Amino acid sequence: MSIGDLFLITEVVTAGVFVSYLGLNIVHSLPLPRTVIALTWFFSLAFIGGSRLLWRLYWEGRTPLKRREERILIVGAGDAGEIICREIEKRKDLGVLVGFVDDDRAKIGKIIRNKKVLGPIDQINEVMDQEKVGLVVIAIPSARGNVVRRIIDKIEKRDIKIKIVPGLYELLGDKVSVSRIREVKVEDLLNREPINLKIEEISKYLKGKKVMITGGAGSIGEEISLQVGKYSPSELMILDHSENGLFYMERKIKKEYGDLKLNIMVADIRNREKMENIFRSFKPEVIFHSAAHKHVPMMEYHPDEAVSNNILGTKNLVELADKYEVNNFVMISTDKAINPTSVMGASKQVAEMILKMYGKKSKTNFVAVRFGNVLDSSGSVIRTFKKQIAEGGPITITDQEMERYFMTIAEASQLVIQAGGLGLAGEVFVLNIGEPVKIVNLARDLIKLSGFIPDEDIKIEFIGSRPGEKLFEELLTEKERSKVLGESGHEKIFIAQTEDVDGEKLDEDIKELEVLAKQMDSEGIVRKLQEIVPSYRPNREMLKR
Repeated sequence: MSIGDLFLITEVVTAGVFVSYLGLNIVHSLPLPRTVIALTWFFSLAFIGGSRLLWRLYWEGRTPLKRREERILIVGAGDAGEIICREIEKRKDLGVLVGFVDDDRAKIGKIIRNKKVLGPIDQINEVMDQEKVGLVVIAIPSARGNVVRRIIDKIEKRDIKIKIVPGLYELLGDKVSVSRIREVKVEDLLNREPINLKIEEISKYLKGKKVMITGGAGSIGEEISLQVGKYSPSELMILDHSENGLFYMERKIKKEYGDLKLNIMVADIRNREKMENIFRSFKPEVIFHSAAHKHVPMMEYHPDEAVSNNILGTKNLVELADKYEVNNFVMISTDKAINPTSVMGASKQVAEMILKMYGKKSKTNFVAVRFGNVLDSSGSVIRTFKKQIAEGGPITITDQEMERYFMTIAEASQLVIQAGGLGLAGEVFVLNIGEPVKIVNLARDLIKLSGFIPDEDIKIEFIGSRPGEKLFEELLTEKERSKVLGESGHEKIFIAQTEDVDGEKLDEDIKELEVLAKQMDSEGIVRKLQEIVPSYRPNREMLKR
């Protein structure tokens, strides 16, 4: 029963009474007093409309047994807050709304749908204590990460559940409905504004092209695949050695883009013969290369795998892309390639050098993109922390001072796509992602968002650095920083002016690395990587303990 229903019932009752009056008075010559007509109309409307209104009131007032009533406080007394208020009124199973808090002084004390704006956000703790609040809903869809962080930091009671109303882009994108208030995500707490790249302008080079994505079953590869599908490639090949990951990836792509011509390929980029056959038959025009071993401590124990996959596998793809005249080739690199202390970082530095070498002589536009850590990607610290919290702790961190650069999966995938269309061969692109974040602060935020108190409910333990790790990551070397920024066409994308590469010497060095990898000579590989990458300072002492 709604206002619209009431109007409809009124129209029908009025029409029915009028037709009855005409029938009795004109056809049957049975005159009726006007009071009877009026009372008939009134009682008909009261019984038909009133019965439905009473039924609605009964259901709205009916609360499920054995369910504790959640007391809800809304942060934000604007339009979004009013929508959530209505939703709570309609669905008593959600709980009971105690009121609002808002920083707009003009709203404090006002009544919104019979609920009061109880005070400013700075007084949220007093309001929660007074009203015995169990759930806080942040109803500010336009709020950026620093605003959400401020609200979270204000809440001192750590047993409070916190949720946030989705932004307009999420509603328009059919990701959520208004009634599905989502949990606060880690991305909301990045201490910077989200980076929006000029995807619409730059992605035109994908339309009607054959696109290959290596490592397509991984977190970044998956997001790139989904992003690329928006821009109508003629065919999309997703290549990975994980058949299980490809199985689920195929289902996602078909659900999202049912009419897209899709080619799923189980293959290893180290298999030169198979890759040659794939290039010959598929004839890719654009390649996004995200296949790599990325786990730093694991590669310290298995340097031969880092060499064979990150270096030799990349060299296979680069040579075949050059041979078959691929238009654009984008490789995902890492901030760990700068002044590396790990085998993984050094191997990615060598991979960058391979692209630089071919970028100066090939018709293909070879570029690399350096990432920081990607939030909530497979194997990321976020997923590790979430698992440790679910198990009751402790959260383990290698060092209290450890810092990392973070970006979202969406930012990472968009940067890759954007870099592919800039048309600058042999360059290394770096996204300006603000200041690094302390890992211990990130851990504390996750604990708070999970409804626990850091160091009380969930302990944080410092266990010391692992093989290959360093305290601080860098996105540019000092030499690159001094020369940085050719015009990239975007204020948030740097072009690192890397040093020229001696192609003949690099070829010989890689051949030696290949031999050492086949022999599984770990120390020999490390020494050779130091020779190729002079800035590489191995951090492997703990392997000998």
